[in-house]
Amino acid sequence: MGTVEPATHRWYRPRWWELVPETLLVVGLGFFFLDDMDAATSAFRSARALTLMVAVAVAWIVVRLLLARFAPWPGARVVPLLAAAATILAIVVVPAYRTHTVVERLRADPIPFSDALNDTGAQPASAGAPTAVVAPPELLRTSSFQGIDHRARGTVSIYQRADGRHVIGLEDFDIQPGPDYDVYVVPGADRMNRDAGTRIDDLRGNAGTQYYDAPAGIDLTAGPWTVLVWCQTFGVPVANATPI
Repeated sequence: MGTVEPATHRWYRPRWWELVPETLLVVGLGFFFLDDMDAATSAFRSARALTLMVAVAVAWIVVRLLLARFAPWPGARVVPLLAAAATILAIVVVPAYRTHTVVERLRADPIPFSDALNDTGAQPASAGAPTAVVAPPELLRTSSFQGIDHRARGTVSIYQRADGRHVIGLEDFDIQPGPDYDVYVVPGADRMNRDAGTRIDDLRGNAGTQYYDAPAGIDLTAGPWTVLVWCQTFGVPVANATPI
């Protein structure tokens, strides 16, 4: 009567189909690497991304060994790693091919009619005259988006509202999609890192036209400022512009 070889004696000799998760990862990541080498290799210049990759690789090996040691049924050794491979590809690769377009309009602000009077001091003709007028934001600075190891085009503009607040406009732009993009303003020209910068908000979409209110206390007309799109997942710059 034959005996069943314990999984602990053959963890290092998996059946071919037990390597499907690793094969899926290699094919998915390899396709992304070959399709867009600049974006894929940008992660190797980020300490955060390198740390993340090493941590995932070590965790993968540890889980593979634990499953080989304690999971006697072969399917139980494959399903968790298959789910992990799908999750990794969903985080790393899928967002690079998923475009999300958000189109917004630049809001104009109502201001008291008395503040909008010309130098002649003219007054409303009657009691029914308007008490407020609409003041569109004033365009102060503009520049073109530049990709940083990613594709990018479009215009970045700085507007000033009637009350003095600044608005950052990302207009008719299209940035290569990816995971977890944020918008920063960073002092200095053509900045490619977020050091000393201020996070404005999540990027609402990688394409379209969008407007973001600048935080109070930041004067975007005092010296050069870089508007930077930053990938939080991998800690790499995606695109920037220095409106002038």
